[in-house]
Amino acid sequence: MLTSAQLALFERLIDVGKLLEKRADRATKREVGLKYSQYEVLIRLRNAGGELRMSELGGLLVTSPSGLTYHLSQLEKAGLAERFTAADDERGVVARITPQGRSLLVDAFDAQTDMITDAVVAPLDESTIEDLTRELGRLQVHLRGEATGGALPY
Repeated sequence: MLTSAQLALFERLIDVGKLLEKRADRATKREVGLKYSQYEVLIRLRNAGGELRMSELGGLLVTSPSGLTYHLSQLEKAGLAERFTAADDERGVVARITPQGRSLLVDAFDAQTDMITDAVVAPLDESTIEDLTRELGRLQVHLRGEATGGALPY
């Protein structure tokens, strides 16, 4: 049976996640003309060294396969990413961030920094940030199998 505190924790995590995603989406639309979900595709590709199989990329993102295909199509139209057949498996498709996509991430960094500072950093002290990062990383490992985040765009 759940305690009130345990249920409150779950509900607050869901609420904070939605609020942060909404704020991130507004910021990326305003600054670079992309939905945050598309921006996140570029981040994941960059963090993986520039390219990933679509199946691996889909595992990192919280989206459906059709949603990922849509996001990649939009990014390809904008010249920010590309897809190609895997060299070792003609059925496999690889997504790659383009130089324009990397440049967009660098250009958007200041705006993202301002949004993150306002939404997450300003209301918390450094000790709390470190504790939350560690504990949320534990939840990520439990739910996803790995902790993610923290790579700067340059």
